[in-house]
Amino acid sequence: MQRIIWGTLAAAALAAALTGCDASFSASPSSSTQDGGSSQTSAPHGGSGTSTTSGTGTGTGTGKRPNGASGTRHCTTSDLHASAYSNGDAGAGQRYGTLQLTNNSGTACTTGGWSGLGLANANGALPTKVVREGTARTITIPAGASAYEQLHWGVVPGDGDDQGAQCQPTARALHVIPPNQTTYLSVGWIGGPVCQQGQIRLTPIKLGKM
Repeated sequence: MQRIIWGTLAAAALAAALTGCDASFSASPSSSTQDGGSSQTSAPHGGSGTSTTSGTGTGTGTGKRPNGASGTRHCTTSDLHASAYSNGDAGAGQRYGTLQLTNNSGTACTTGGWSGLGLANANGALPTKVVREGTARTITIPAGASAYEQLHWGVVPGDGDDQGAQCQPTARALHVIPPNQTTYLSVGWIGGPVCQQGQIRLTPIKLGKM
């Protein structure tokens, strides 16, 4: 299956394209609640497309939680490095990708639930609607290890989309608020237009790499 790295390969070009855009945005909130199937709408503004960029989002999740029973602290945005991968064309107008969060803090931390997401390009915010699937689980990410969420979106126009050749403007960045956080990381987006008004289906975070 084809696997293309987002963000890193095109980071310099993307950062230049998005220079001058507002780095703050209102995103679908991250969440640790077990509410699979719920959806949130976000409207991010453009920012740097590199995976090392961070900013503050006005869409909040549950906020920082105290340490768990094990005493392991919870992962913060500054602990994590975001990467995204395209898993190729699945056919029938469906696309899949993987969002990976790596713990670069030097110590283990816990997290769980869904990230908040927002698509953007050089013109600013793009419609983004996150549909949470599955059941949240609390996980511990060891130092240097990674966790992932799977993304699924369509490229066939739906209700509210432009029914012409392209359903929505093409995003150049994906802003990611890790679960239970309020600030974001950005990665480049090479997944093309996201139809159905920017709808992305997202699984809860799991330990490991895809």
